[in-house]
Amino acid sequence: MTVKKITRGINKDFADAFKQCELDKLLADHKDELFIGVRNNYLNLYYNCDSIAKVEYKQGKIICEIDKYYLDGKHYKGSNKTKKIDSSEIYKNYQTIKANSNTKATDEKKSQSKLVLLNNNNKDSRWYCFDVEWVKAFENQQQKNEAKFNGRFDIMAISKKKPQKVALIELKYGNGAIGGESGIFKHIEDFKKYKDKKYFDKFEICQIIESQKFLGVNLPDSLKNLSIMDIGGYEFYVITLNNNSENINGSTPKQTMSGYLFSDKRWNCKKVSQKTVQASFGDVTDINNSLHVNFLFSKQNLDGLIINDIIEHTDYERE
Repeated sequence: MTVKKITRGINKDFADAFKQCELDKLLADHKDELFIGVRNNYLNLYYNCDSIAKVEYKQGKIICEIDKYYLDGKHYKGSNKTKKIDSSEIYKNYQTIKANSNTKATDEKKSQSKLVLLNNNNKDSRWYCFDVEWVKAFENQQQKNEAKFNGRFDIMAISKKKPQKVALIELKYGNGAIGGESGIFKHIEDFKKYKDKKYFDKFEICQIIESQKFLGVNLPDSLKNLSIMDIGGYEFYVITLNNNSENINGSTPKQTMSGYLFSDKRWNCKKVSQKTVQASFGDVTDINNSLHVNFLFSKQNLDGLIINDIIEHTDYERE
């Protein structure tokens, strides 16, 4: 029996219809605020790296679905949570949608979006961010349950120079969410599973970028005819912004993170967690470790964020 290939892309008919609807104009008018995420036969429209609309192509028409919260600021549950909406209504109500997203989104999500857009709007950046909020696509729910992988990576970037490298990036902002269930231990665990299960898919990356080309996204020249032969390996990154202590005697996010990563109080760590990454996965900052992760720290915060090369910017402190 032939196994169906998981795809992550859209066809040219979908793209052509999208370019004729109001969402294309919305993207053009707000290129410093919006990002289009390519999924499996649908698109996500992101503001604040927050999906404000799901966009599909059915029976020759663009169909949108939106969480009603973005339209009226009220939270709904179950089948009443979302509604179908014409693309013209999203265009007409964009300022309302934007305001409601701004109320909901954290500084981390806003920084994630700003970091991606600053990078992609900088022609001199050595990287291009091709996806946000990446999740592994599975054939069905049973396959997903058996995989036991629910990782969601904040940013996926690809280098502009051949052979292309791919960066899988988790973003942290300040001391928030370094510990706990969605903290640094979970991110390292997801990196490890991604590596061990061999989820790196060059074909998927090519599909995403080809779909963006169909949509008329302003791609770097070196990626416009990307093939799987052009793509080399991949690397893991954790970027921390607002690496500042909250008070004069407090720990910086880097010091706090160290306590969850290592048992030896490096990086001037003040307190070590009972459960460390090192105990389970070794020293992930060691290039010879079975799992290697790059850590980038910047004191820049949301208000003054000017990092426009997501990996190579000189402002980063690197570990």
